[in-house]
Amino acid sequence: RVYSEKIKETELLKFFSPEQVEEIMNKEFYEGHFWDPRPLLPVEVQGQISFFDWGNRDKKAPFPTTGWAKQESIEKGRWNWLQPKPAMIPIIKGLEKGVWFDLPEGAEGLLVEKEDDKRVYMITEAASDDYKKHVKHKRMPVGKKKNYSDKK
Repeated sequence: RVYSEKIKETELLKFFSPEQVEEIMNKEFYEGHFWDPRPLLPVEVQGQISFFDWGNRDKKAPFPTTGWAKQESIEKGRWNWLQPKPAMIPIIKGLEKGVWFDLPEGAEGLLVEKEDDKRVYMITEAASDDYKKHVKHKRMPVGKKKNYSDKK
């Protein structure tokens, strides 16, 4: 989730119909998920929010087929072939296995580009005991997390 008021309508019109943009702007938050037909993540670029395709689900595309980049694989140089750039994903909430959690400082990501196609991957790390207890998942996004809940 990211606050809708922080998003410019012109950015949304690159990906959504005018009717969808109006619907997004009338809500408090834009909410995107990796399982959406076209998953998008917001990225803060020069103080503005831009949207990029979230990872890759197309086996024919020249990108890793996932939406996440393990911190350990980045450190081992496995992403170097894509010349990744750090990305700040200004989301305020995340959802995993039906559990919402706050990300008050956003999440970290990698922005990659190949053949004029840009993608963003959310960086994950081994889950903390607290995250495992609440979310029951072995990986978590890199970013400060708090306030676990089954409510939006």
